[in-house]
Parts: sequence; structure tokens; C-alpha cells
Amino acid sequence: MPRKKKGETEQVDFAHDAAVASDEIAEVREGHACEVPWAGVGRVVERVVVFSLDDQRYALPIESVQEIQQVVEFTPVPDAHPALLGMIDVRGVVTPAVDMGVLLGLHPRSITLETPMLLFLSQGRLVAAVVDEVDDVFEVAPTAMQAPSDLYSLKDRMIGVCKIGEDLVIVLDPDRLVPTSI
Repeated sequence: MPRKKKGETEQVDFAHDAAVASDEIAEVREGHACEVPWAGVGRVVERVVVFSLDDQRYALPIESVQEIQQVVEFTPVPDAHPALLGMIDVRGVVTPAVDMGVLLGLHPRSITLETPMLLFLSQGRLVAAVVDEVDDVFEVAPTAMQAPSDLYSLKDRMIGVCKIGEDLVIVLDPDRLVPTSI
């Protein structure tokens, strides 16, 4: 492509760009997964694990979730991030346990022996997140995902908002959810 000379303006073919965008949207709608272009190149969300915090439903892409287990005793970490409950041993791997509600700006969880933990990968490391309840695994329809609004304070940690049944579910990006300080 030749370089522009100083003072020249670039010609933009809006009709061509609109046609290409329309074709891309049609391809996504016809596919079996929802491509989420604003969450990184090639990000596809097909299935999610849905969980609850304070009667609001959230989700993580299933490929990031390793397992679900009941809460275990935490080893405290002095002078830690407010969301860090402590460390746990998961089959020989020292894993940070976080309060997912505190990570999302909610109040701390009330933890009992029945409290579930989602073990998921964030930036290639295992994290145990304490949640109120784990609902189920759900398929995400190709047209069910929408970009998060600029009004969401969590926008930078979200993939999008998706409709599952009659509920709107906030789909979180596991790689941007947990601060590196944890």
C-alpha cells in the first residue's frame, strides 16, 4: 500500500466497511458460538458457569473453570489485598482464595462449611473464588451476548452481558478479574 503524501487525505469506503461488518455479524449469528470482538481477538464464549453473589447472577467461561468444591480452611496472609481470604492447598498447589464479592465491589461473604468455591484460571494461575451459590453450566446462544455498557464500573473486567433464560448474566473475564497483587 503506497504511503500518503503530506497534505493528502485518506479515502474511506464506508459502504464496503458496512458490508464487511454485516457479513461478520451474519457469520457469528449462524455459528455455534458467540464471538466477542471487544474482549480480545477471537474470543468465543460457548458455555459459561453461572454463579450468584447477592442475588445477582455472574458467569465465567467454562474453559477457565477447573472445578467447584466446598470451602476449606484458609491460611491467612498478613497485609494482603482486601479480597484475599488466604491461601489454600489444592493438590499440592498453593492457591489464593478470594472473596469474589469483594473483588466485584460488594460486601464480604458470610462463609459456612457449605459455601462453594470456584477454582478457575486467571492469567495462567489457579485462583479459588468464594461465591454465594453455583447455579449450573449454560450454553450461550450465538446472539445472546452483548458488549458491556460504558456505565458499568466493571466494564474493564467483563466480557459482556448475556441473556440466559429470562435472566441477564454478567460474564466476567477471568484474566482481567483478579489483580496481579493477589
